Amino acid sequence: MGGAPIGFDHLEPFQFAMVTEARPKGALIDVRFSNHCFSEAYDAARHSDPVVDVWDRGQRRVFDQLRYDLSFGLRDIIEGLPNAPVYQTPEANFVRILAPGANGPDEYRVYFNAKRGGGGRGDCDVSLFVESAYPPDFAKQVLKPAQMTKVRFAILVDKTFRGEKLRFQYKR
Repeated sequence: MGGAPIGFDHLEPFQFAMVTEARPKGALIDVRFSNHCFSEAYDAARHSDPVVDVWDRGQRRVFDQLRYDLSFGLRDIIEGLPNAPVYQTPEANFVRILAPGANGPDEYRVYFNAKRGGGGRGDCDVSLFVESAYPPDFAKQVLKPAQMTKVRFAILVDKTFRGEKLRFQYKR
């Protein structure tokens, strides 16, 4: 910012493997990231003079420094999913909820979807697309983990690989 170039090498697509029940020799996961990991929705009242415009399928977004700074940890978070619980949202995507870091926000949420196959890269078992990642605004209504369906990531990968759907169980 301020004339300095902004790098996005840390958000380049990558692959990782994990052992699951359905793939005991390892499932290959292909990972890609959306620009929502470093941008937020444009709001004319808040962004009268946006520093950096970002466009997403015709929708105007703006660069968000906090999201960008937090995005440097996304690869480690994604590679840690095999040992982590995730939650299915009512929108049928998934979220990994992380506790606050020493100097970070109160909470960080990484939203993603998973599909069978490599999404254009035929060598993968599952394609994982990180749709967004940000600290939630608790001034707005935010679903609590108890209101979502908790699932182990390995089960999600197996069900996705087999073409099976997870059933969302909304809790109030």
